[in-house]
Amino acid sequence: MTVRGCGIRDIAAITGYSKDKVQAALKRHEFEPFPKQKHYSTLEIDEFWTFVGNKSNKVWLVYAYHRESGEIVAYVWGKRDLATARALKRRLKELRVTYDRIATDDWAAFLNVFSNEE
Repeated sequence: MTVRGCGIRDIAAITGYSKDKVQAALKRHEFEPFPKQKHYSTLEIDEFWTFVGNKSNKVWLVYAYHRESGEIVAYVWGKRDLATARALKRRLKELRVTYDRIATDDWAAFLNVFSNEE
């Protein structure tokens, strides 16, 4: 549900579990997506944030999404910074994913990392 934009509270309301139980399950879960394809014509790069533990601990999920298939190709957790954008690009390389285009908002870190393709 998190990859579809649901936050911790939304998931708790939908499932009937407490926020703490949802959060604990997300921390324990080590889902690693494996790309269904090796090459994508266009990947969308986006991010969303949630709180972990308390409101002073804001974390970001930055992910590569293939709109045509609805597939989350890769993701990384981190701060909303250049290092996290680089980590996502590194993750795509580790998975040997290639693409023709990246679609993203005008966040400077995305533009910096993904506009300087080798």
